[in-house]
Amino acid sequence: MANALTKLEGLKSWKNGRNAPYQGVVKRDWVPTGRIDFATNLNGNDNPDQPSEFRLLVEERRIIESIAGNENLEIQWRAATLKEAKAVVTQYHKYLKENSLVKSIFEPDILPPGIKTAELVEDGVPAERV
Repeated sequence: MANALTKLEGLKSWKNGRNAPYQGVVKRDWVPTGRIDFATNLNGNDNPDQPSEFRLLVEERRIIESIAGNENLEIQWRAATLKEAKAVVTQYHKYLKENSLVKSIFEPDILPPGIKTAELVEDGVPAERV
């Protein structure tokens, strides 16, 4: 009797399709698309200026051929690897440098109060104040 009940349970899950594994052949495995995003836990704080920890996400896709011969595109977001995170940071720094958006320590608006640009010596070290 237990065997018959097991078969009935199997038919139920097959009918609604929720527990049935997807059948298909992977034509192209997961490939990064180049799109990135960030995720964080807001904890009810909507203040965008509040420091928080972020997780770099990478989008990737794959193509599955169904048993009927249709190609299905699957997309997923996953946590980035260290290599991918380094590539993002490298490109960001390159962008900042190419567009002159990086401030050097020699710019007057980022010097500590009391030091003037004329007080800087040639090697960029501030002269001693007396």
